[in-house]
Amino acid sequence: MNRLICLIAVVMTWVIPLHACRADEKREEKPRFKGVELYSWKDKAGDWMFVLLDGTNRLKTEKEIKESPATLKGADELKKALARLAKGEQVSWSARDIKGLEFPPKEMRKAIQAAAKDAEIQLDAESVK
Repeated sequence: MNRLICLIAVVMTWVIPLHACRADEKREEKPRFKGVELYSWKDKAGDWMFVLLDGTNRLKTEKEIKESPATLKGADELKKALARLAKGEQVSWSARDIKGLEFPPKEMRKAIQAAAKDAEIQLDAESVK
């Protein structure tokens, strides 16, 4: 009986951590062909919104950015999304001349940059002032 209890305890220590990670949190296997573009803005309620879109050779429209189904609410959701990107992914953060796009406050930017570094993501912070 003791052996059975020990066996169950050992198996549970293997199984429980496996279920703690959801399938949708799986990390991408390889970086995307043209990297990832990150955009940020405040919504009408004053919440910070972010979106990670596939990199392209063209400029995105405001509608394409702000109405993306991949929109993330808050820095915590963004940090989780960055951790799901492939190691070494190139992310370019832009707030170019589209009305309403802007960078969050300095402390939030630093926390996002630290999360990207921890996730081994190359976040282009050159344009983030």
